[in-house]
Amino acid sequence: MKTERRGFLKSALVSGSALMAAAAEQAPPKSAVIKKVDVFPTSVEFRHTFVIGRGKVGTAGQGGRYVFVRVESADGHVGWGETNTIPSWSYETLESVTSTVRSYLTPIVLNRSPFDQVYFQKQFDERLTPAVSQGFPFAKSVMITATLDLAGQIAGLPLHRFFGGKIRDKIDLTFALSIDTPQAMADVARSYPFVKCFKLKVAGDEKTDAARVRAVIEARPDADIWLDANQSYRPIHMETFLKSIASLDQVRCLEQPVQSVDWFGMKRVRERSALPIALDEGCFSSYDVARLARMEAGDLVVLKVAKSAGLWGCQRSAIVAEANGLGLLGSGLTETGVGLTAAIHLFSTLELQLPPELNGPEFLADLMVDGLEIQGATVTVPDGPGLGIKVREDKIRANAIAV
Repeated sequence: MKTERRGFLKSALVSGSALMAAAAEQAPPKSAVIKKVDVFPTSVEFRHTFVIGRGKVGTAGQGGRYVFVRVESADGHVGWGETNTIPSWSYETLESVTSTVRSYLTPIVLNRSPFDQVYFQKQFDERLTPAVSQGFPFAKSVMITATLDLAGQIAGLPLHRFFGGKIRDKIDLTFALSIDTPQAMADVARSYPFVKCFKLKVAGDEKTDAARVRAVIEARPDADIWLDANQSYRPIHMETFLKSIASLDQVRCLEQPVQSVDWFGMKRVRERSALPIALDEGCFSSYDVARLARMEAGDLVVLKVAKSAGLWGCQRSAIVAEANGLGLLGSGLTETGVGLTAAIHLFSTLELQLPPELNGPEFLADLMVDGLEIQGATVTVPDGPGLGIKVREDKIRANAIAV
């Protein structure tokens, strides 16, 4: 089965590249080139407050800080990309993503075909090296999504076809449970009867966190629980917490229990844990995945498009993970419909261990798109060209932030 899956992933990568090459040859060169790039730092309102182990992600009634990129070809085709910016999670801010895209990435894509995806990735990394930091992956990601959407619009193909094609038409979502009192978190879980998996955020206090887990399971004994500590524990305290919830069968895994730089702490937790351990903040690239496998510091890799410098980097992480016997989880950063849909296209081509946690529909007041079909916690994978949705440019412009 593993050999078959690796073969599928390899063929998916090859077929995606072949599709892009064929489409590029068919497209008239002059009309296909990118002639305009617009960058929109934008406020998107949260309808619910969202708190994780590292602090607050968004506040109800206030705007989160997003960056949208619009690319246009000479013949008028348009592609869109998007990323959230959460300084408590990543060093990339609204200001840095905006200036990076405008000053460093836009000159690379202008007057090039949107099908030049390998060229873009190579040039992005040469201009903004990942040698010291991760090399501004959020900024690179938003441009990769926008140019891929444009390529799909020109070729008349949905994005998932560039990654080998979807293997399912609909994807159920995991919803996140923001850190709160045990009873409040249980009440939220109870309010979403259609959700079958919750990512339960914990905060580094083993007694209170254990009470949170037990309260949610009592409220929703039918749901799977995916724990996420967001680096909030020290290894020794994590061992105490794990012992206190050892008998709870609904708990499926534990994500990023200790600091992202503490690889030996991750290894220690994994050696003492009966639960599968997942890496997120400590695992940005396929190189990190390889290190994780070599160190035997985890069992699962959390895939996020933004942290992977885009959809291609995210797919590479998935391939390296599965080649090394690691499981896959899909997640996001409370994106609007643009980022969510990009992830849905890629995740529809992969075998994930749990429903992906893409929580924009749960926490945001507006997804800023039309045409994205979501029923309860189930998303239909779009089949229209590119992302297959209509971006509400009027709303993006109306909520623009001056930078």
